[in-house]
Amino acid sequence: MEAMRKVLERLPRAETGVAPELLAWPLAAGPGLAARVECLRLRQGTLALRTGDAQARMQIESVAGDLRRELNRMLGGEKVLRLVFV
Repeated sequence: MEAMRKVLERLPRAETGVAPELLAWPLAAGPGLAARVECLRLRQGTLALRTGDAQARMQIESVAGDLRRELNRMLGGEKVLRLVFV
């Protein structure tokens, strides 16, 4: 994961057109959840997510702390403070 964090830090948003948290989401959530839950944006520490799948939402809510820690580890700091569904 340390290598992934370093890669994400080096990817300037302007060059890729994609925010690092959007790149980190499928790695932190895993392919199954990432396919069912869309990561929209990170603003002021809040990671906005969207899903129409009630089971996926419950699963995310049950592991939110672990996901937040994993995302922060990949992003290199306390950037994700909370996960919210919009």
